[in-house]
Amino acid sequence: MTPGPEIAIFVLAGGKSSRMGRDKGRVLLNGKPMIAHVLETLQELELPINIIANDASYEQFGYPVFRDVVKEKGPMGGMLTAFENTTADVVFLVSCDMPFITTEVAKILMKSASQDEIVAALVGERIHPLFALYPVELKKSVKDLISEGNLKMTDFILKNKHTLVPSGFWKSDGIFRNINTQQELNEAEEQWNYLK
Repeated sequence: MTPGPEIAIFVLAGGKSSRMGRDKGRVLLNGKPMIAHVLETLQELELPINIIANDASYEQFGYPVFRDVVKEKGPMGGMLTAFENTTADVVFLVSCDMPFITTEVAKILMKSASQDEIVAALVGERIHPLFALYPVELKKSVKDLISEGNLKMTDFILKNKHTLVPSGFWKSDGIFRNINTQQELNEAEEQWNYLK
């Protein structure tokens, strides 16, 4: 049996969220920074973990922190930063504002990992580009799109060879919830024990 591609995880910590009004990764949820919940889950996968952030304070979590190689290009710029800072075949890109993710779903997506195909979750008709696997060989394509100003992650997925893993392979679609506002944070606090 041939081994699968080498995978490295990169967590997008971004910066100040316009809707939250502060840095989402460090917002407290159930007594811990939101990114800490994400990192704890990802640790169980036993893969190299890295953080993409322009704030050195993220070094407190004990993983390598990389600054954006191109400024203000959103997740697409984050993906390029990951590609530029790994020797792996595939980057597992994860947003810091998805504290309900599970290793179960990560492993389901990783089973389809390929050196030439994007793998992302599909919930209903919604693709989740920030909990997805991207082949590093797409680096030139990402650079071209950034230079053209085309930063839509979903468009990028659909324009390239991809596998979309539909819901039904995991227990709850709630694991893909991301926290963008104070109200969503409050709701997440209330539902934490139920969803985790």
